[in-house]
Formats: sequence, structure tokens, C-alpha cells
Amino acid sequence: MLEQLKALICQFVDVEPDTITEDSILRKGLGLNSFDLVSVATAAEAVFGVTIPDSKLGGLKTVGDVLSFIQAAQQG
Repeated sequence: MLEQLKALICQFVDVEPDTITEDSILRKGLGLNSFDLVSVATAAEAVFGVTIPDSKLGGLKTVGDVLSFIQAAQQG
């Protein structure tokens, strides 16, 4: 799942997938702006079959936060 999320992120920002870890900070570390973050969330929703509400998106600070959210959403 991490590798899939890395690939999604790399579609929106110019970073090497190998540099992305669960501790990578989405905005300051990877350089995602608000539009990029929404785009990554939308792509992740399609790939992982979950819904990431806008109200939750602001609280996702790291790649690991996104992974945890997706895993919890998939478990229902």
C-alpha cells in the first residue's frame, strides 16, 4: 500500500519515490500544496476504494497518517 501511495504522490510533485517514507511530511517535506493534497486524496480514494472527507484531509500531516486513515477506512 505504501508503494502505491508513493506512486500517487509522485504524480503530483517532483520527488523520487525512494525518498518518501511514512514519516514524510506532505506539505513541507514533499512540497504538496492544497490543490496537490486534494488531488492525491482523490486519486487515493479511487485506488483504495475509500472516502477521505475534506474535514479529515487537513489533519493528515504525514504519509503515515494517510496510510493509517486508508487502512482504518478499509476495515470499516
